[in-house]
Amino acid sequence: MDQPGVGDTTLVAALGPDASPSWLRVAGERLREAEIARVGSAAECQALARSRPLDAAVVDARVGAEAEALVAWLAARAIPSLVLEPAGSDSAALAWLRAGAGECLPCGANGERIALALRRLLARERARRDALRREAASDVARAHRDIVEQLNSALLVVDATGRIAYCNPPAEQILGAGFEALHGREASDWFEPAGEGDETLIARSLRSGARFKGAEAVVTRPDGRRVPVGMSCAPIESADGTRSGVVAVFQDLSDVKQLRTQLLQHEKLASIGELAAGVAHEINNPMGFIHANLFQMAEYVQDLRRVFARVEALAQAASKSDSAELREVARALAAEAEAVDVEFVLGDLAKAVRESQEGSERIRHIVQDLRDFSHPDASERVLADLNQCLDSTANIVWPMMKHAVVLEKRYAELPVVSCFPMQLKQVFMNLLVNAYQAIEEAVGRSGETGTIALETARHGDVVRISVRDSGVGISAEHRERIFDPFFTTKKVGAGTGLGLSTSFGIVQRHGGRLTVESEPGRGSAFHVFLPVGEEGDTGE
Repeated sequence: MDQPGVGDTTLVAALGPDASPSWLRVAGERLREAEIARVGSAAECQALARSRPLDAAVVDARVGAEAEALVAWLAARAIPSLVLEPAGSDSAALAWLRAGAGECLPCGANGERIALALRRLLARERARRDALRREAASDVARAHRDIVEQLNSALLVVDATGRIAYCNPPAEQILGAGFEALHGREASDWFEPAGEGDETLIARSLRSGARFKGAEAVVTRPDGRRVPVGMSCAPIESADGTRSGVVAVFQDLSDVKQLRTQLLQHEKLASIGELAAGVAHEINNPMGFIHANLFQMAEYVQDLRRVFARVEALAQAASKSDSAELREVARALAAEAEAVDVEFVLGDLAKAVRESQEGSERIRHIVQDLRDFSHPDASERVLADLNQCLDSTANIVWPMMKHAVVLEKRYAELPVVSCFPMQLKQVFMNLLVNAYQAIEEAVGRSGETGTIALETARHGDVVRISVRDSGVGISAEHRERIFDPFFTTKKVGAGTGLGLSTSFGIVQRHGGRLTVESEPGRGSAFHVFLPVGEEGDTGE
């Protein structure tokens, strides 16, 4: 071995010209903690050192050149040696010390002196190796500290009381305070509660031993700025399971949140672009009969003016009290009313007004739904009616797909849910568009229609929103990748592959899950499960 360590049993090799030197027995008795192994040659000593941790060697210089070579070999491997020098002079001893020996005694030294010299050698060696270990540990600690200091991610160590024990520079930057201001302060002064009650993720990890990976939280800086962060944290536990603190690693998600918002808005606008033709057609229908009714109402107004002119003549004749003239005007009024068919005109005019009102109301709802859908979400959750969110989204999609789809709705009574409603509408939009496209692919130009069933239900503390279709279905190999970013089964240019991936991420950030059931030729069913309570992401 190049650098053996001092083991539980101290091993000393003895090389000399005598098979059993006189000092060997006495030294062995004095060094009860040591095993003294007799070796017959330098080569045998080297073989022993390679096979077992060798702590020291006693080399009798009377073996000649072999002794010099062995002492040099041992010194190169930091194994101390005691040389027994036949000359016994100071100059000879100095020469051996310069050659690498740790101690030098005359060959005639008794076992007591040799045992004492070996003790000094072994003590110095242990001290040297302890110093090396401490230095190595210090170097490792320094290297670890340098690594932690240079990390791009923020790192925070919290003690058993929930107080900050250490933080690296990126953590100081995100938290908006230096180490002096952070050290000894409670982590909850910076991190907002997430999910359960008033506990932060760090507090929950410290209390229950829970581990979190990639969870989203919010930091409130002393300047009042709220910073969204992605956090992974784990408890610090001893061998007996005692928790002594928590280590948390986190990153600023401000830029990620902004990109996510931009992506969601892009997806919304892309969906609106796909629906534009259908919506234009849907608006065109009520606009058509409003336009026609306005022309008809203008003609009715002209006819009623003719009747009203006779009414004015009748009023003038009545004021003159000329009965003959009055009778003549009355006959003319009756004839004009009959020619105009006043009763029909009044009834049809009222009907035209009602139809125009209904058409304008339909247009108002379409425009309102589109405006709501295209508007970015607020930065905070709000309580929303998921049935209304689903229904208004279906109303936007319906103009595009009504020629090929029968829409069925089975809505259960649901509690309001704390969420980002515009994001959930984006999910519903993606699911509805996918369902329509699957049906369109299945029916082709046959003129047949498919079915999309919208269903909501409550299961304990979870609500379920389901979108089922009678489309082409999804193969098993595609089901495994259906929520992967940029994966699409559509033709090139027909889709980005981001719709379902974006939907999956939105549902996850709400603390829910998005699943799919499908078989080729038998349609698909996508299920959105959302917690009734406030779970998951608290950011955009």
